[in-house]
Amino acid sequence: MEIRHKLYPYPVLSYYSDDYVVSSFDAVIEASKDGHNIRIDFLADINNAALSDLVAYGKAKIVYHLECAQTGYRNAVLTNKNEVSYVLDHKLICGRLQVCPFIVATTEITDYVNENFHEDYRGFKFTIEKGCIMAIGKQVNIDIEKDINDLLNTPSVFSIVKNTDEHASGMIVELNYNKILIKLPDKDFYNFKSLKGQAVVQSVLNSLVVIPALIYALEDLSKKSLDERYEYSSYAWYRAIKKALANKFNCDIESNEFSNRNMLEMAQKLINAPLSDALQVLVSGYTSAIEEDDE
Repeated sequence: MEIRHKLYPYPVLSYYSDDYVVSSFDAVIEASKDGHNIRIDFLADINNAALSDLVAYGKAKIVYHLECAQTGYRNAVLTNKNEVSYVLDHKLICGRLQVCPFIVATTEITDYVNENFHEDYRGFKFTIEKGCIMAIGKQVNIDIEKDINDLLNTPSVFSIVKNTDEHASGMIVELNYNKILIKLPDKDFYNFKSLKGQAVVQSVLNSLVVIPALIYALEDLSKKSLDERYEYSSYAWYRAIKKALANKFNCDIESNEFSNRNMLEMAQKLINAPLSDALQVLVSGYTSAIEEDDE
């Protein structure tokens, strides 16, 4: 849920309007691990006496709207306390969690006035209906990191699908998805599908399909500005690569130093250099075939 700059028929305390003076509402929102789950800590700061009193007397509540676009998860945490914690089941969220703080009326409030109204509203009284927003804080985006030990867990980072374009003759890689999308021509896809369940040839498949796709992704990122790279930060594949680069190379993907790295070398090491094993598999199969022909 992206907070939009809306106009209301009554004064609303927000960071983007001047309906109030010498007043503010904001929240510090932090996430941490709680076992396998995610703990969210909220600390609200209401710098307006009248609004604070409404929350304290139960006529309004602080509401944190939680939303994860990738999983469709939505929920609201309601409280009359400035400090509160909430534990999320890790299965409900993946990637970016958007948190929007509000103060919402929990009952109808008649003849509402506030000494910190902008002068345009002074002398007016307002009726605030139950459920109406009275204050809006800044949205906080939290990138939820799940444990991805390395990029060998291919289904977590790559999605390999059939290209629906009948005229496609080669592999295509697309990055604007939660996973790196690898499109294979019809025949190649079904050959890949028939092999992917055989553990003995995984190194071959990684060398033929995954490594080229990973090199493409790394080189594409290396050519982009730091701001352009950050635009990928909501995707799981980007965060997995970022984490793996930091752990294995002490390399920050969102630094200028990243662009000077050898992408071929990093791609191979990120997938545990499958080429040697792949060649060994192919040699073993070739030798077996020769021996069978000799017989």
